[in-house]
Amino acid sequence: MKTPQEMVIEALQEVGEVSVNELSTLLAADPHIHVLDVREHEEVEQGVIPKSTWIPRGMLEFQIWNLVDQLGWNPSDPIYVYCRSGNRSALAAKTLKDMGFAQPISIAGGFTAWKDSGYPIAFRTLHF
Repeated sequence: MKTPQEMVIEALQEVGEVSVNELSTLLAADPHIHVLDVREHEEVEQGVIPKSTWIPRGMLEFQIWNLVDQLGWNPSDPIYVYCRSGNRSALAAKTLKDMGFAQPISIAGGFTAWKDSGYPIAFRTLHF
């Protein structure tokens, strides 16, 4: 049996992670990179990383291919995944890897680290 934390550690060994500072630099260099928010609806209402796309973690497997088609994402491109603190995003990135995405990467510290670092936050109307 594995604990959730053991599963997160194993996932990160497969997908890796970037800091919010690295993500900010990546977004500044290329505003079209793929950033995926896997938090729940009530968490997203508190704000999002600008230009991110939202699929709740529980719907990821069922909605990701629709998103790829709608936005023209290439499954071989990096996809930077975040949640509130970095645990669910690690598991979500591992799921994306298992589904055939080449470069899913978790964002260390998630939205909390982004907000606490003083990076800009966007607000959006949710239609999911």
